[in-house]
Amino acid sequence: MQHLPLFADLKDKDCLVVGGGAVAERRTLLLLEAGARVHVVAPTLKSETLSELSADARITHEARPYRGGPLDRYWLIVAATDDHVTNARVAADSRAARRLCNVVDDPELCSFIMPAIVDRAPVTIAIGSSGLSPVLTRWIKGLLETLLPERLGAVAALAGRWRERVRAAIPDADERRRFWERVVNGEVAAHAFAGRDLEAEDALRGGLESWARDDAHKLGEAYLVGAGPGGADLITIRGRQLLASADVVLYDRLVSPSILSYARREAELICVGKTPRRPSITQKQLNRLLVQLVQAGKRVCRLKGGDPMIFGRGGEELEALAEAGLKFQVVPGVSAAEGCAAYAGVPLTLRGVAQAVLLTTGHTQDSQDSEAGVAAAEFAPGQTLALYMGVAQYADIAAALIARGYDASTPVAVVENGTTDRQRVIRTALGSLGRAQAALDIAPPALLIVGETARFAERYSWFEPSKLEIFESESAHERARVSY
Repeated sequence: MQHLPLFADLKDKDCLVVGGGAVAERRTLLLLEAGARVHVVAPTLKSETLSELSADARITHEARPYRGGPLDRYWLIVAATDDHVTNARVAADSRAARRLCNVVDDPELCSFIMPAIVDRAPVTIAIGSSGLSPVLTRWIKGLLETLLPERLGAVAALAGRWRERVRAAIPDADERRRFWERVVNGEVAAHAFAGRDLEAEDALRGGLESWARDDAHKLGEAYLVGAGPGGADLITIRGRQLLASADVVLYDRLVSPSILSYARREAELICVGKTPRRPSITQKQLNRLLVQLVQAGKRVCRLKGGDPMIFGRGGEELEALAEAGLKFQVVPGVSAAEGCAAYAGVPLTLRGVAQAVLLTTGHTQDSQDSEAGVAAAEFAPGQTLALYMGVAQYADIAAALIARGYDASTPVAVVENGTTDRQRVIRTALGSLGRAQAALDIAPPALLIVGETARFAERYSWFEPSKLEIFESESAHERARVSY
């Protein structure tokens, strides 16, 4: 974060604008909307609007060039001339006076940036790009303008009027937050958005009166949410909503920090990921923790990489919750097989090539033996095989598959760190898989795809940060060919 977003109270505060043209006009109008007392320094006012504001005494105009001088009286300063030397002097004088200064179209001289603004008073949304791309910020502003209800501010105003009464009626902060979430997601907000302010007020009053008699909101709930295979933008909208509402987040080690940033700042984040061959929480301990937190009235987001019900042991956690009689929801995610294959350019099915997909693991819950993990993977023509985990056993997995009918020349693709900017795709043949793993130092997390469609990884590669390596086994030597 290059700039800290702030909302300044400028009502009846002195602010300085240096310049008298169209840009100075825009900055002056914004400051006036915020209630500031605006002083404009410029030899002449080229803007007709500024001239009218000066004539009406709504701004103070000093008809002179900027010559420096004491700036201590001003809370904010804007340099909006078309002369770089003057703007630079204003910025330097502001720094000396320890006053925040915005130099229009010159981010390097700025100590604060004027954002694009979506105004739903009293709700204000500011969008900034650290001054690098005003066009982008205006585009985002237009997008938000279309998404947000015009009367969003009416809900905020209603909440403000009732804030103290709600605080007195619901002393517990977590419970109070749940009440307000019900307000903004229910009939109160619907009435306000439609302009039915009296009905909105009545609905809020009735909701508060019934809250004490309603025990449903006091019960905890678990959300088993699929975070997707790695890319932060692959979590579902529903998954993001529940993550953002949770009191506690239990997350796997493969869940990216970008996804965790969607959680509330006040939420407790607990890593419960398992690391191979290292001390970590057991599944039984995790189940007990999940149950205890929900029984304590917490809303717990169990955030899992990929899809929670595909080799995510989500069923075991659901069983623990069901046995304890607790509420839960399941939000599917983009599975590792789907996400990694798509980002590697490998169709899991393809007309005339592959008509079935088998998902399995390189090892099972109770065994690291590759034989146990691929026991169901008998060769079947027209089938794509996707194997989770077991990277260290790739040589044994390849041998086991060949023993079950797969040809050693069967194409395979390994997708390492799939859907992230660290993605690497290795293309080789099944018989060379073990040697490729050692030679190219393939490491978890990785997904192994076995079948004829794996050969399309090179032809259909599209994900720009991804690196493609072709490992070729030859009689004299082995080599890796790298593509980007």
